[in-house]
Amino acid sequence: MDVRDARIVLQLDAVERLRAQWGARDPDTVSVAVLAQVAGAQGFSISARDVRGRGLPTELRGLCDVARVPLDVRLTPSADLASVAFDIRPRRVTLVGERRDAERSAASLDVQVLREALRKPLQALRDAEMEVACLVEPDLDQVKAVHKLDADAVVLDTHAFAAARSRRDREAELTRITDAGTLAARLGLSVAASGALDLSGAEAVAGCAAIDEVQVGGACVAHAVLVGIERAVRDFAVALERGRRRAR
Repeated sequence: MDVRDARIVLQLDAVERLRAQWGARDPDTVSVAVLAQVAGAQGFSISARDVRGRGLPTELRGLCDVARVPLDVRLTPSADLASVAFDIRPRRVTLVGERRDAERSAASLDVQVLREALRKPLQALRDAEMEVACLVEPDLDQVKAVHKLDADAVVLDTHAFAAARSRRDREAELTRITDAGTLAARLGLSVAASGALDLSGAEAVAGCAAIDEVQVGGACVAHAVLVGIERAVRDFAVALERGRRRAR
C-alpha cells in the first residue's frame, strides 16, 4: 500500500469550549485559525449548531473568509443543510449526532439504523457538489452502512481509544480503528479519525496506514496554553509524522 502523509486538521470546537468556560470573547476562533494555518494546519473542522431559521453564526462566516485550507463543517441531519450548502460551501460536511455532553463537540451516528433517514439530507449536500462524511464508531458494520449510503468519507470516533486506561484496552481500541479504517479505504472511502486525541494518541492513530486525516482539538488547544497555538500545531504534526513512519 502506498502510504501517504496523514493530514492534520484542527477541530475548532475546542476553542469555543475554552471560551465558554471563561465566559469571555477570547480566544477568537478566527484568530486561532489564522495562526494554526501559518503553522501548517491542513484543514479545519467546526460544528455549526442552531443554524435552523437563524442564519449562520458570524464566527463561521469569518472562518470561511480566512481559511485557505479545506473546511469541514459538522451538522446534525436535522439542521438547515441548505443554508450551509449554498451560503458557505465548505469542502466537506460531516453528519453527526446530537452531542451528549459538554466534553464532546458531537456524538457519532448510528448509520445502520438511520441510513434511510439520512439519504435525503445527504443527497441535498451531494447536489451542492460537496463531499459528505459521517461520524461513526470504529465498527465494521457502521463503515459498511456509510458506504451503502454513498457518502464520500467516514470519520472514525476515537473517544473510546482516548479514554482507554489499560494497555490492553488501548490496543483493542486501536485495532478496532485500524480494522474499520482499512475496510473503509478498501470500499473507496476517505478516512479520518477524530475524538479527544492527545499527542501520543494522535501518533498512534497516524500509524494506521488507511487513515488519511487526523483531527485534533482539545489537547492541542490545551498544549497551546503552554507553547502557543503555532508551536502546538507543529508539535502535533511532528507526532503524526512519527506515527506515519511506522506505517511505512
